[in-house]
Amino acid sequence: MIPLIKQLKGSPSWCWVVVSGILLGLNAPGRHTQILGMISLFPLFLVLDRIHANQESTWKRKFGRILAACWGTGSIAALIGTSWITYASQVFGQLPWVGAVLITGLGYGFEVTLVLFICFGIPMLIIRRRGWWDIPVRLSFFLIIEPFCPRLFNWTFGGLTFAGFPWISQIADVIGSSGLGIFSIGFSLLLVIMWRWKVEHLPIPLRAIRGMVILYLLLWCIGFLYGVSKVESLKGHLNEGAPLHVIALQPNFSFQQLRSNAMDYFAKERSLRELLRHSIQAINESPENPSIPRLVIWPESAYPSAYFKDVRLQPLVRDFSRRYRTSILFNSVDWDETLSGRRFYGIAVLMDSNGEVKGRYNKIFRMPFGEYIPGARIFPSYARWVRKHIANLSEYQEGEEFTVLNVSDELQVCAPICFDALSPAIIRNMARNGAKLVINISNLIWFGNTNASDQLEMTLRWKAIENRVPIFLLSNNGESLLIDALGMDVGKRLGLFEKGYLDHTIFLKQHSSIYREYARWIYAIIALLFIVLTMLGTKHGRFFHKE
Repeated sequence: MIPLIKQLKGSPSWCWVVVSGILLGLNAPGRHTQILGMISLFPLFLVLDRIHANQESTWKRKFGRILAACWGTGSIAALIGTSWITYASQVFGQLPWVGAVLITGLGYGFEVTLVLFICFGIPMLIIRRRGWWDIPVRLSFFLIIEPFCPRLFNWTFGGLTFAGFPWISQIADVIGSSGLGIFSIGFSLLLVIMWRWKVEHLPIPLRAIRGMVILYLLLWCIGFLYGVSKVESLKGHLNEGAPLHVIALQPNFSFQQLRSNAMDYFAKERSLRELLRHSIQAINESPENPSIPRLVIWPESAYPSAYFKDVRLQPLVRDFSRRYRTSILFNSVDWDETLSGRRFYGIAVLMDSNGEVKGRYNKIFRMPFGEYIPGARIFPSYARWVRKHIANLSEYQEGEEFTVLNVSDELQVCAPICFDALSPAIIRNMARNGAKLVINISNLIWFGNTNASDQLEMTLRWKAIENRVPIFLLSNNGESLLIDALGMDVGKRLGLFEKGYLDHTIFLKQHSSIYREYARWIYAIIALLFIVLTMLGTKHGRFFHKE
């Protein structure tokens, strides 16, 4: 064991960067290796420590090396963990394989790099003395900063790690999924302090190490006991509240079918009639209770036209809702005419059982280079180049309201569209506005047989726990499932590229969540802790003097 430690100690830093990137990439949802999140950042932390310990290096050189280390880890993690970006760029963006890899590694990899550098690199540039006091300061800094870091989707290190730990995860309704970094990032930082003490022989008091280990284990006990009590207390109340019978369809339309509907009215009508036939079959096979309202849900892109602009198809939908006495929730597109041209929106529409539109929601979160071009207004020539070279590009306007849709006076739902779920604020604010059921309508056909559905599912599972609200993930091509307010599956699920429907009677009731109501106060408390630790460290010279 000792020779192995000495070998690692003398190994090149870039090897550890690669190892950290591989571990972080394998830790992505769908890889079924959640436990790797406990150690995935430890090699990167050792590299940052080594850069920090080089007293001959200038501040600028340290800045460059820390950024390079974070970029190496971030790019490798992106290539392994988000292969669906490569797939979509190559197949639907029609880019060559090399270009698709560069989009993932350098494009999204740069975004992961920013998160790593902001959360873990900046403290190493500021702290001048390593020991043991910098560890809690770095952890509290991460807990403050991470929820506000740029991200393509909600890939929180705590969330990834604890996707398979149902009791510990329940404390996310107090500290958020990012707060679970106390356990995962905290463990890697504990390994760092052990390394400093045992391998580098830094003068770290043994009582400090024991105290940190005891505190870490105590946090585990608190999290576990809270999770057990929360599961037991909430489990008996999940079937209380106003009932709603939901039939959610997964039609599994192919990309070719969706493309053929773009201009051909007859193709649009055929697709809608097929969707209605599938819906009628599901209704006829489902037990009917006239006293319970019914809601039929169609996923993103299933409705083949612009509902408010193409009036020829509207009677088919209205007649269906009236005949079968059902509300319908579906996705469409809409636009406004302006002096500069059309402004497009991705929308969700709720129709009641009388065939009348009850409300609509404009999609807020847009995918870069899929639903908008970043910087298009500032650099119009670059935007024209992107439009020319990236196929199947849509350009939507950003919605502004966290809309809640009323099926009835007691049945409030919200309908974030696809990657709306990746924003930390959208579902939280919808739940704060009164939504008792979240219905995420998605179309992930763009990403093929990859782990894109797993990543969206992981994100929604955390949103369910954070806000204590049940969530439907309904995708055109799968996977589709119902997640309860404990973040656990309810009933069967539909797999990738499976045709079928989900049939559930859900009881809608607002459940309490500290994080949902007081997230800003939680962040303020953590920020105060960070300030206190920093002041104490400064006063006693624990990390702002050279080693």
